[in-house]
Amino acid sequence: MEAKNCAKPAVWKEARRYFYWAARARLARSNGLTKLAAAGPSQSREYRSRLLYSLAGIDEKSDHQTIAQSLEALDLSSAVAQLRTEHLLQQLLGDRKSLIDGFMRLVDGFSEDEKAMVQVALKNTTASPGAPIFNVLT
Repeated sequence: MEAKNCAKPAVWKEARRYFYWAARARLARSNGLTKLAAAGPSQSREYRSRLLYSLAGIDEKSDHQTIAQSLEALDLSSAVAQLRTEHLLQQLLGDRKSLIDGFMRLVDGFSEDEKAMVQVALKNTTASPGAPIFNVLT
């Protein structure tokens, strides 16, 4: 292509190294985003991408080698658990009738002492809105 004047001469001395790290960075990013997407499907792709980079402590303008090594060494287990919890909580709060029905079935299996603790906790929360419900239970 250079002979036909379609392309400028290029130095390919570092090309293999560049593409190697670019491929590794892309695979590591894809794997991380897949894990985060499975845990929190309601979150946007941009949010998951920003979260992944902030957890790794890097920015998108870093070189491919830094991105690949940081993302491959990153343990996403706590972030995945938190995203999964938030997603389940959004689903439960979105359908309050199902939430109450499930809570009633759960309470039916409690002992009398546990039911009394739940009753005390519910009375305390109605007296002071915004207080955590499960302080009495723990």
